[in-house]
Amino acid sequence: MNKQWFLGLSASLLVSTGTMANTHEVTVYLDSNSQTNIAPVLNIARDKWDQRPESDASFGFSQSRFGVAYRHTALANWQLHTMQRVDYLIDTNAHTALGYYQEQNDQPLTSYDARLTLTGTRSKGLGLAYQHHFDALTVTVQTNYWQLNYLRDSQLSGALSGSDNAQLRGALQFSEFYSDNNFLKRPNTDNAWRTRGEGLSLDVHFDWQVTKHFALSGKVIDLYNQFEFDQAGFTEADINTKGSFVDNAGFSSFRPLLKGRETAQNHDFDLPSQVYLQGQYQYLGYRYLASVRRQGDQHFAQLGMQLGNWRMMLDPLNLAPELAYQGEAWSVTTALDHINPNKALTLRLNFSWQLTW
Repeated sequence: MNKQWFLGLSASLLVSTGTMANTHEVTVYLDSNSQTNIAPVLNIARDKWDQRPESDASFGFSQSRFGVAYRHTALANWQLHTMQRVDYLIDTNAHTALGYYQEQNDQPLTSYDARLTLTGTRSKGLGLAYQHHFDALTVTVQTNYWQLNYLRDSQLSGALSGSDNAQLRGALQFSEFYSDNNFLKRPNTDNAWRTRGEGLSLDVHFDWQVTKHFALSGKVIDLYNQFEFDQAGFTEADINTKGSFVDNAGFSSFRPLLKGRETAQNHDFDLPSQVYLQGQYQYLGYRYLASVRRQGDQHFAQLGMQLGNWRMMLDPLNLAPELAYQGEAWSVTTALDHINPNKALTLRLNFSWQLTW
């Protein structure tokens, strides 16, 4: 009798275990995308200007998102994310990049028109994704709440020239919102401004099997996004190296080198959307791929093919090959335009690892 009871209990546990198998799914992922036409990505990140900037220098971005997602079979269409993101965006011109390079390397400074917009943010957040299956189409919509713990949003414009003794001459208009680190090294005395903000964003993914041989997939990151920073640090100033001038009445007057204000001010802003579309055509056991991507105002295209678990893509304009491997539980994608990462203008890494139990 005891033996039968034991066997029955064991069988019940096995059935229960089998029923609960793969009840939980955890995915760890990293999506990092950096590209610039100014100087090597890692050099800019380290503020190491040992290489003359490109002649067409105008943009740079580095956007990364690291997260952990959880799904339960009882709610198979829902997924919970906890994430961190880092976004840096640069909009400038070749004159400004060259001038900064010359100043950093103690070289004679040329005359140039300065223009620079720099946005840097770091956030942590929670996301909730819902996936819906149609006949041949799967759509995932993800809403995210972000706590912004770093902000620097700077704008600089004007005209500068260099003297023989490497001093700058000219006039600049400057404004900057910030959470802590700022250009003029203003200290946050007596909590003069706040150091935290918040934001919302919306992402959309889809996979569409259009025909038996052709499939289309895509994603839009930050389709909608809005960040708010109440009472952020704010500096607005005119910088003029010419200390004296003659006013309308003919009198000689003096102006300060820097004139402006430092205060706290509300700041609302958004980040550019990231759009990615890929078409896939299957023929004779091979999959031929074509993709387009838009990051802010920049557009990129790739062509390639997939055989088994391996995928190879090439950006024909930026000459940045991309190699990817897709396994059952993990995948990795990497793209470089130079075999030495320290010299790469394109640096992309995507990784995911899935665990089920």
